[in-house]
Amino acid sequence: MSILLFLKSLFEQPRFESGARVNHVRGGSIQRTDGYVVGQTEFGVWVEWPRGGRSLLPGGELARIG
Repeated sequence: MSILLFLKSLFEQPRFESGARVNHVRGGSIQRTDGYVVGQTEFGVWVEWPRGGRSLLPGGELARIG
């Protein structure tokens, strides 16, 4: 059973709680820094950036800070 749960976890998007600080990483380089998670939907994660408004990004492109 644990093997099935592990395989399932490989295809799930990571979960971020509201207020978490994140960086946007694409292709191994940081695109934007120090954003705050506003919310998460099935389409992606809403992130508010200090400069530049909000973005809806895939969870796989975000790295949690701290």
